[in-house]
Amino acid sequence: MSSPLQRILGDMARIPGVTAIFVVSKEGFVIEKATAGTISIDEDAIAAMLTAVYGSTTQLGEELELGKPETTTLEYPGHYLLVHDMGENLLTVLADRSKAVLGRLRYEVKKQAPRIANVL
Repeated sequence: MSSPLQRILGDMARIPGVTAIFVVSKEGFVIEKATAGTISIDEDAIAAMLTAVYGSTTQLGEELELGKPETTTLEYPGHYLLVHDMGENLLTVLADRSKAVLGRLRYEVKKQAPRIANVL
């Protein structure tokens, strides 16, 4: 039987183009993940790097007096990576750029983040 968190992440993994979803603590630990198909990722390394990305974007926002980032979107040649601040944790979505619609990804991240935060 799956937990409420696993069900939410599983639903998000079925969004067209989504490759992987991670909930990561700001201390750099993977809390939960869901993948669409098989993907080979060193979860611990990714979690540590995601917290570093969040820290850098937070420092940039403070320096520019913009506040804390809500969602950081990174665009690579073949993929999107969205990192969303959920308070104590980060919601991260990796998606195939040729199959995903960025607007839909942003919408789903903002819609599902409160649900995920409530079940943690």
